[in-house]
Amino acid sequence: MRASWLALCLSFILVTEAYPRLKFRHWLPWYEDRWINASAFCQPQLTDYFENNRTQCHVPCACAAECILQGIQATIQSNFASAQVILGLLPPILVFSGPTLTEVAALSTYRPTLAILLALGSPAINYSRVFRHLDVREPFTRPTSRTSRLWSVWLARQNLFLRSSIRGLSYLAAFAAVANNVWTSIFVDLRTVSGWRCGTLFMPLIWSLFGVVVHAWGMFAVRVHARGSYVPSIKPAMRSTTFQAALNGQDNVLSEALLWLATLIAVLHMVVGVLVLASLLFISALEAMGVFALYALSALVCQLVLNLELASMRFELGE
Repeated sequence: MRASWLALCLSFILVTEAYPRLKFRHWLPWYEDRWINASAFCQPQLTDYFENNRTQCHVPCACAAECILQGIQATIQSNFASAQVILGLLPPILVFSGPTLTEVAALSTYRPTLAILLALGSPAINYSRVFRHLDVREPFTRPTSRTSRLWSVWLARQNLFLRSSIRGLSYLAAFAAVANNVWTSIFVDLRTVSGWRCGTLFMPLIWSLFGVVVHAWGMFAVRVHARGSYVPSIKPAMRSTTFQAALNGQDNVLSEALLWLATLIAVLHMVVGVLVLASLLFISALEAMGVFALYALSALVCQLVLNLELASMRFELGE
């Protein structure tokens, strides 16, 4: 399975390098006029890029970028460097606001669709350290905040229509976080180039959505741990067959190995995110802060929805 995902990602990168040629057509607004004017003097290089002509340059995208950036002032270089620092710090900072593997895995035993949406909507995965034992019961045994307890009590007292409406809003918020991730990634990707892989498209998008693959390992590990499979249920969370099996199940070699592997992939996911985002060119520091805020918004929304869902599950567990 891991080999198939790796092959899929590599084939996707090769395809996006060959077609279509979407770089240098749009710019971020801070230096847009400057790049448009510089492009007028780099038409041969841009033509080679758009036509994928490698006779004059082995990497037409890189040659076009170097031509446009030729002779930029030190102040612009400093602005680029600041932007790269901000974007490079984005993945490790978001790790602290992202959901943990056990939280999403526990939620997936009761609301798998919502768990998948939250995994897609949060760009980073929260992990403590590699090869640490992960317990699906941990989200329900740690201390809860007073706000979470008040929310759970209030929600339990509401009628079915209001509870269903709030559940629907949770799905809507998670979907909005996913849409924000996709829009931000594509918007930035089409207006910048990577100094690492200049002609490759959609690397920020792959990074922002790849977290669902890591969480999928955790979801699968929980089902191995429970020695069962999920059966959709409209019963309260603590009566969910899979969740009860996960709580009462015992760790085995396969479930522990899957969770260890998931934490290792989470680390690699963060490293790749740093590599992708810190290599972006043609973006100013102020614009990088805006990108930071948009990704952080998705992460915070997903964490809020996850906390509210887990609070409700903890409340039902205590009944």
